[in-house]
Amino acid sequence: MYKKNKIILASSSKQRQDLLRQLGINNFKVMPPVFDEDNYKVKLPITKKVVELSYLKANSIKTNFKMTNEIIISADTEVFRCGKVFSKCHSKEDVKIHLSQLSGRKHFVYGGICVIDCSGHVYRRLTKTDVYFDILSKKDFSNSLLLNEGVGKAGGYAIQGIGGKYIRKIRGSYSNVVGLCLNSLYKILINIGFKN
Repeated sequence: MYKKNKIILASSSKQRQDLLRQLGINNFKVMPPVFDEDNYKVKLPITKKVVELSYLKANSIKTNFKMTNEIIISADTEVFRCGKVFSKCHSKEDVKIHLSQLSGRKHFVYGGICVIDCSGHVYRRLTKTDVYFDILSKKDFSNSLLLNEGVGKAGGYAIQGIGGKYIRKIRGSYSNVVGLCLNSLYKILINIGFKN
C-alpha cells in the first residue's frame, strides 16, 4: 500500500520534483542517484537505454542505502534525432551545437521511468514524444538566458522555460519532455496502491 512518507525520488531535478507534486505527492524525499550515467558505456538502442538508466538510478538508491520499505521513483530523458542522441549539455557551447541541429526539425524525446516498490518489485515504462522545433535565428544563438537554461538539459532546451517558445507543436506527453511522464508514472503507482 502506498504511503506518502515512503516515497524516494532518485533525482535532484527540480522539474521532476514539481511534476511529482502535480500527482499530489508532496511528502517525498529527494536522493540523487549513486550512479554516474556519463560513464555508462553499454551500447543499447535509445528505447532500451533510457529505461535501463532509470532502473540503474533507482537501484543505486535501493542497494547503496539499504532501502526496504520505500517506494523509489527514477527517470531518465534523452533527445534523439536521425540516429544521434542529444544528451545533457555541459556548457553553453554544447547548447548551441544541439540547438543548431534541432532548429527547424522534428526530434523525439524518450523518457524512461522506473519504480521499485516496497516489496522490491520493479516497474518500468518507456514514453516517446515527438517535438517540432521552429527555426532559430542568429540572435537566438546569442540569447544568454536561452543558453544558460539549456546547460544540464537533454537537447539543450527546457520546454517549460524559454525554450518552449520555439516549439511549434508536440505529439505525445508534455510532462515527458519536462522530464517525467505523469501518465505513465500514475498508472504504475495506481497498480501498487497509490491513493490520490
